[in-house]
Amino acid sequence: MPREEVLRDYYKRYYTATDSTATFDGSDRFSRHLFRTLGVAPKSNIRILDFGGGMDAVISRSLARRFLERGTRNVEIALVDYNASCAREWGDIAIECYQSLPEATGGGFDVVVASAIVEHIPYPRDAILELLNALSMGGRAYFRTPAMSSLIKAAALFGVTIDFTFPGHVHDMGQPFWENLLAALGVSSTFRLIRSRPAIVETELLAYPSRTLIAHALKWPWYVLRRGYSMVGGWEAVFARV
Repeated sequence: MPREEVLRDYYKRYYTATDSTATFDGSDRFSRHLFRTLGVAPKSNIRILDFGGGMDAVISRSLARRFLERGTRNVEIALVDYNASCAREWGDIAIECYQSLPEATGGGFDVVVASAIVEHIPYPRDAILELLNALSMGGRAYFRTPAMSSLIKAAALFGVTIDFTFPGHVHDMGQPFWENLLAALGVSSTFRLIRSRPAIVETELLAYPSRTLIAHALKWPWYVLRRGYSMVGGWEAVFARV
C-alpha cells in the first residue's frame, strides 16, 4: 500500500494539470442520476456531505440545485477534499470545506456522496463507517467505485494491459464488496443496502463515442446474468440509515 504522505502529495497536485474538478463528464447528468437514485425527498433544509468532491464540489452543487428547484429553501454542503477551496460565492448554497473526514462528520446529513474516492484509501474501513454514521435517520449514502478486476484478467488473456492507475487506485470494489459490507462491518441492524448495480457510465456519447458505447455494452449483460457476470467496469451502491 502507498504511504499516507505519498498519497497526500499525489492528491494535492491532482488538479494542477487540468481545468476539470470532477471524474465524471457532465455534472448535470450525474446529479439527475443521483437525485433519482437516492430518493431523498426535498424538505426545508438539506445537508450534503461530499467526500472527495474536488476543489469546488461541482457534483454536489448540481445536486443541491435539484433540491432547491423542488422547494428546498436551504442546502448546506460539507466538502472534504485535499484540494477543497471555499473562497468563491455560491449564492444560496452554503459550503464549508474540510481537509479530512473527521473534521466534517458529526451526524445529521441527509445525503452522503462518495463518488470515485474510497478506492483511493489504503484502509477504507474507518472512512466508510464514518460516512455511514454521518447520516441522519432516513438519510442515504451513495458510493461509486471501480469494478475492474474481471476486465483486467480478460484483457490479459489477449495480451492487453489495463492500467489501474496505482497509486491512485488501490482497491477494486465491485458487487461482492458492497453487498457484504454491512455484515462485515457489523452494522446490518442500523443500515440497509437499497441499491447495488453497475455504475452509471461516466463518459458522454458526444464527447467520447467509442468509449461510451463500449462501457454500455459491457454493462448490459449484468441485467440478465446478475451475479454470473462481473465485467462491468464500475459499481454503485446506496445505503439508507434505518
